[in-house]
Amino acid sequence: TEHEEEYLTPEGASDYLGVSRRTLERYVKQGLIPRYRRGLSRIVFKRADLDRFLKVRPDQDVDQDDE
Repeated sequence: TEHEEEYLTPEGASDYLGVSRRTLERYVKQGLIPRYRRGLSRIVFKRADLDRFLKVRPDQDVDQDDE
């Protein structure tokens, strides 16, 4: 549904941002991107939050885990 398309799984969110899951988790821990719990165990990200992050930090599309 259209409502479901507003949310991405962790895998989908990391792909959308062009970063690894590890980098996505680091952004969450740093408070840069909020995540939401749907149900007891399903973690999702709002596409609007990801778009906002990309506008503020457009240089973050390169995964920097290997530094």
